[in-house]
Amino acid sequence: MSIASDVINTNTKLTIIRDSLRELLTQHGIVYYSDDDVFTLARRVWFLVHPTNGSPGGTYQDYAVVGHPVGVSVNKDSDDGNELPDGSVADFFIRVNGGNEIHVKSVFSNGEASCSYIPENAGDVLTIRALVNDFQGVYLETEVLSFRYEDEYEVTPDSYTLVKYPSSASITVSEVDEFNSDYDYANGVEVSKTYGSPQAAYMIPTSLIDGVDLSDTGIHFSAIVSPMYSSSSGWASGICLLNSNNLNHYRDNRILELGAYPGKKGLKYSGTNHAINEINTSSGQLTLNGAFKFELWYDGSYVKATISHYWNDTVYYTYESSSLPDEIANMETVFPAFMIYDYGGKIRFRECLIEPWSSD
Repeated sequence: MSIASDVINTNTKLTIIRDSLRELLTQHGIVYYSDDDVFTLARRVWFLVHPTNGSPGGTYQDYAVVGHPVGVSVNKDSDDGNELPDGSVADFFIRVNGGNEIHVKSVFSNGEASCSYIPENAGDVLTIRALVNDFQGVYLETEVLSFRYEDEYEVTPDSYTLVKYPSSASITVSEVDEFNSDYDYANGVEVSKTYGSPQAAYMIPTSLIDGVDLSDTGIHFSAIVSPMYSSSSGWASGICLLNSNNLNHYRDNRILELGAYPGKKGLKYSGTNHAINEINTSSGQLTLNGAFKFELWYDGSYVKATISHYWNDTVYYTYESSSLPDEIANMETVFPAFMIYDYGGKIRFRECLIEPWSSD
C-alpha cells in the first residue's frame, strides 16, 4: 500500500473516531467545540466517568495590567469527592472590547486547570470566562490598567529596588516580622540610613522601576507608613513621586513628597535647584513608630494628600490644590517611592497600592 493510501486510510479512521466521539458526547450532554481534535474529544469523554454536577471553583485576580499576565484557574471535585483526573478538559474564553472570543483549552493537573492572557492596551475591557463541561467556574470582567502595584499581605524587600544618593551612602533594608506594637500581626519593610544630611534613599517597586507614564492618566499612591528616625538631629520619611530613578543629587531634580518631619507633616517638593520647599504642611509631629495611612493623588495639574489613622477615620492631615508649583507640575513620567533623607532618615512601610487615577 502506498504512503498516500496510508494517509487517506488513517484520516478516514480519525474522522470516524471523531464523529463517534462527538455523537457520544452529544448523547450525554457533554460540551465540545468545533476546534477540538480527537485527543481533546477523548478527554471530554472522561466526564462520563467523573461527572461535573454543579459549578466548579476558581481563582483569579480582579484587575488587569498592560504587559502583565492575567491568570485564571478552575478546580472541580466530582460527586464522590475525588478530583477530576489529570487530563480532563477546561475551556477558557477570552474577549477584548466585546470582540470575537478566543477559545483556549486547558487540562487539569493536580486538580486544577489554568489559563493566562497578557493584555496589550490600557482602557480595553477584558472578559475571561472559564467552563468545566457546561458549568461556569470563573467570570472576570475588568478594564485594563496602564500600571498597578500592590503588596497588601506579605511584604518583602525583594519587591523593591533601592535607589540612593550618593552611591556610598550606608543604607540598611530589612524585613521586620512585627510592624509596630499596635500592628503586631503584620510584617513590613524597614529602611534606615546612617548619620549624614546630603543623603537619601528611595525604595521603588521593581515592577515600576522603568517609571509610570502619566501622559494619559493620573496616579494614586497609598501605603501604611511608620515614621521613624535614626538620629534626632533631623529626619524625613514618607512617600514621593520622583521624576528620575537616576540620581545626580540627593534631592534629584523634581520630587513631590508627602512626608513626616520633626514637628510637622504634609506636602513638600524640590526642583532643579535641589531646594526643599513647602507646598503645604501642618504643625504637629506624627507619633514616631506609629502606623499611618499615607495617600497621594496627582495628575499633573492637581494634587490631593491625606494622612490618617491606619484603620479608623481619624485624619491628621489633608490638603488639595489645582495650582501646583511649576517645578512639579505636569510630570509625565514618575517613579513612586518610599523615601528617607536628612540626618536620621528611617521608615517602615507595608500595604502599598499604586494605581491609575483621574481627577475628572
